[in-house]
Amino acid sequence: MLYPKQDENAAIPIANFISFILGLISLSALFLIKSITVFLPLLFAPMVCLTLCYLLKVSYSSANQPSESVSVNPIKLDLI
Repeated sequence: MLYPKQDENAAIPIANFISFILGLISLSALFLIKSITVFLPLLFAPMVCLTLCYLLKVSYSSANQPSESVSVNPIKLDLI
């Protein structure tokens, strides 16, 4: 029986390897896109809450800081 000659330097194994790598990259990209569309609505409420808490913290800290430019103005009472 004659064995077929295999060309080990052919482009088919290289093309198979490149297509396998591109397939993995495309499946990973597809999974990432689907994951983002599922989890993005779940991230909306925590982002709003964190934004409002940050604004509350900043406004509270700026309201409670003593201003150094405030000076006491004496009141002059004129009695008749």
